[in-house]
Amino acid sequence: MKKILIFAYLLLLLIWATGCKKYLDINSDPDTPQQPSNSSVLPQCLASIPTALQSDGGTYVAKYIQNWLTGSSGNQNAWDLQGYTWSSGTAAQTWQMTYYALGNNLTYIMDNAMKQSLPEYMGVALALRAWSFQHTTDYNCDIPFYSAFNPNLSVFHYDSQDTIYRGIDSICHAAISYLNQALTDPNSGSRLAIGDLVYSGNISQWKKFVYGILARNYNHLSNKSIYKPDSVIAFCDSSLASANDDFDVPFDATQNGNANYFGTYRNNMGTLRQSNYIVNLLDGLILAGDFTPANRDPRLSQMLVCSNDTTNGNGGYRGVDPGQGDPYYSLNSPSTYLVNGLPPTSGSALTNYTNSKKKVPIAWGDSLYANTAASNFSLSGGKYLFKNKAVFPVMTYAEIKFIKAEAEFKKGNKADAYIAYLAGINGHFDFINRNYSTIRGADNIYNVNQISAAQRTAYLTGHNVKQIADSLHLTDIMLQKYIAMWGWGFTESWADLRRYHYTDIDVETGQQVYKGFNFPVPFYANNNGLPVYRVRPHFTSEYTYDVNELIRVGATTSTFHTLEMWFSKPDNDD
Repeated sequence: MKKILIFAYLLLLLIWATGCKKYLDINSDPDTPQQPSNSSVLPQCLASIPTALQSDGGTYVAKYIQNWLTGSSGNQNAWDLQGYTWSSGTAAQTWQMTYYALGNNLTYIMDNAMKQSLPEYMGVALALRAWSFQHTTDYNCDIPFYSAFNPNLSVFHYDSQDTIYRGIDSICHAAISYLNQALTDPNSGSRLAIGDLVYSGNISQWKKFVYGILARNYNHLSNKSIYKPDSVIAFCDSSLASANDDFDVPFDATQNGNANYFGTYRNNMGTLRQSNYIVNLLDGLILAGDFTPANRDPRLSQMLVCSNDTTNGNGGYRGVDPGQGDPYYSLNSPSTYLVNGLPPTSGSALTNYTNSKKKVPIAWGDSLYANTAASNFSLSGGKYLFKNKAVFPVMTYAEIKFIKAEAEFKKGNKADAYIAYLAGINGHFDFINRNYSTIRGADNIYNVNQISAAQRTAYLTGHNVKQIADSLHLTDIMLQKYIAMWGWGFTESWADLRRYHYTDIDVETGQQVYKGFNFPVPFYANNNGLPVYRVRPHFTSEYTYDVNELIRVGATTSTFHTLEMWFSKPDNDD
């Protein structure tokens, strides 16, 4: 991290410097100002967020939580097996986002905001600082907090996770104070709108986002005696109030650097395939007990892809299991086996043709087995969140309602938990159906047509959804939350799975809270039979420059990634 932090600080010295005119009068050139406005720095900060969440989350954490897995047949990918690979840039984008891309750029915004009396920018910068620390500690565990961004240091102290959690709480409340101050200034919204790609200067929505950070922070402590469900509920009630409050980062999709990482242009999902776990959550097998057509979730066709062969009982939706891959991966697409444009009628050609139709497609389209739109900015390709110009969510209303449902349930208030549970499901339907064109012309994420009112009603009154509060279980809440966060909320879903130690039992049902979730067999070789709980700090900066701190926190051991997080441990295990 030394290299990252010092380099970032030196860059900011160039920005902050005011005495350079004697050497080079940069400020005489309006195209390269030495003191850029907050409105020109903030967009770059916001744009850095999806890169970290999609790269680290989609490539690595998504495999831990089985959103998707490696598609090749028999592939023993380390991450599919809850392991890791140790190299310079692997799983390092979160670290780079927090300590470099956001880092001193947020500090610059805050310093500028103080000098120019811009409370709206101070509040937003603090909000992003709190969010980035929350995300990074949930990803890496102990990290530099109080010593971070100190230009006088060449090595940095790792603070414990309990210290960081308390610090995030304080930063959030400071952010709210500044945002409240901004609300009293009629010009603050228009000033913020210039640089605000997410909420277009709506300060009230930024406040709701901060309360969402607090809701996550407090809810993660559900295994501890300090857990306060009433506080979680209060934060949720002050947070996102509809899908229109979702924190969505848009993409312009005019070049590689501003296109969706998951889109067809950038071609980053070519080796990934949807998991059987998400397939079975949506086809009715796990939640309703079977996948007959009446039990299929209408979100299934919106979120996932189906194969050519629809004779498997659930409409052709297939997935892969961890470490197993797609058994038909080595076969070509069905069109390869056509004879004069027609299917073969006998022999091995017919067998190959039939099996190739069972192959799990790539995420960009039904029955699609190759990305023909790589390096092409066509806006017609892709599906769900996997389009060049689809937004990337950072926090959603549906998530907040499920957090509230869990807190109400743990408090013993099933009636209000049930109301929040239904609101969360409906919130995710709204998330899919929303018109996103108002967000910098973003693509809609629904597949051709929105989910109809009739489809929604049939699902809500069907076997996948509990019909009365008394029948609601923790499993129902957490599995619906998993569905709502599939494809984007990787680290938050991982926090949930870790809080329930992946396979904890729901005492009311006697089954796993995450019903149907199975560990890979075997675990990665270095796991010693244990599941993964954390990702190592940045390899290049930390293991080269800050190694003494890593030794102190145990990050040089081969099983470091299996050490449980502080936030997920009961008090007696701290």
